[in-house]
Amino acid sequence: MDLTPLFEQYPFLREAATAFVVIFVDICALVILLAAGRERRRGDRGWAQESRGYMLACEGTLYPLGAAEILIGRHPAADIRFSDTEVSRFHALLCLSGGKWQIEDIGAQNGVLVNGRRIAKPCTLHQNDAIQIGKHRMTVVKGSGKGVIV
Repeated sequence: MDLTPLFEQYPFLREAATAFVVIFVDICALVILLAAGRERRRGDRGWAQESRGYMLACEGTLYPLGAAEILIGRHPAADIRFSDTEVSRFHALLCLSGGKWQIEDIGAQNGVLVNGRRIAKPCTLHQNDAIQIGKHRMTVVKGSGKGVIV
């Protein structure tokens, strides 16, 4: 079905359709992330105990890692939000699995770097590893608790 004549007659429809698609994709991605997170939390019930005391140090700010998953990106639903355009809406996911923190690139255009190397799959974090997302550099710092930064 060719919508070109309709878009030519009503130019605002093209913009409205584009906006609708973007919103729809955002909502689908968020639903998928939330469902995946819910499943992971069911299998990792000890996350609160394990993650206690861990923080993500970034540009003078400490973000407590108080959940089994931490979403990093520009989207308003992200746990850690950056506003610059080098960061994707859904950029990276920090996950506590088996008592160890991992970071995963979840389809970011500019990728996630750990110690200067772009990661292609979930990467287990070691104490003081340098994480870079866009132009933001951060480090997982160890506090008290049972979670392990290898």
